[in-house]
Amino acid sequence: MSEDEDFPLSESFFDLGLTSLRVTEVKQRLEELLDCSISANVLFNSPTVELMLTYLMTEVLTDLFGEASDARQ
Repeated sequence: MSEDEDFPLSESFFDLGLTSLRVTEVKQRLEELLDCSISANVLFNSPTVELMLTYLMTEVLTDLFGEASDARQ
């Protein structure tokens, strides 16, 4: 990608060219950076950055963003 391109948040990780191995590496890196555990199933059930962010905000990082029910209101 060039600097003037927007990152497509709603495009599948796989459509962006990531392999299963690379997606797993992204998961591990996020776990290290965020000091949390992320289910590998989520990466394949929520295969876009947009869906992953929603999952992290509503299910993993609730101490920062509120409970899942709060986020939906």
